[in-house]
Amino acid sequence: MVPVVVRIAPPPPAGGLVSTAASVESMIWAAALPQDCLEHLTVARDDEYLSIVVFVKAHDLAHAEEQVDRLMQRTLGQAPPLVGWAVTECTGADLRRPPQ
Repeated sequence: MVPVVVRIAPPPPAGGLVSTAASVESMIWAAALPQDCLEHLTVARDDEYLSIVVFVKAHDLAHAEEQVDRLMQRTLGQAPPLVGWAVTECTGADLRRPPQ
């Protein structure tokens, strides 16, 4: 599994956030397709942003970032509470230990 860190921001002027992190998590799962290879995700609320860590099966970081970006764009396009929101970060995290 490859983790990808995502941040999404509301449209200006910053409006209220969607009700809960759990509701955003549900929206992402609802938009997920088998080819997204979604395994796990967690959502946290910041002051104006939502921070999301998405775990997907992927060959490498680049593929993971592409998969997650497609998933997030689909989610933002399908979930009415997230209309107008934008992905501001979508970065794969390499958690492998460096060789010793």
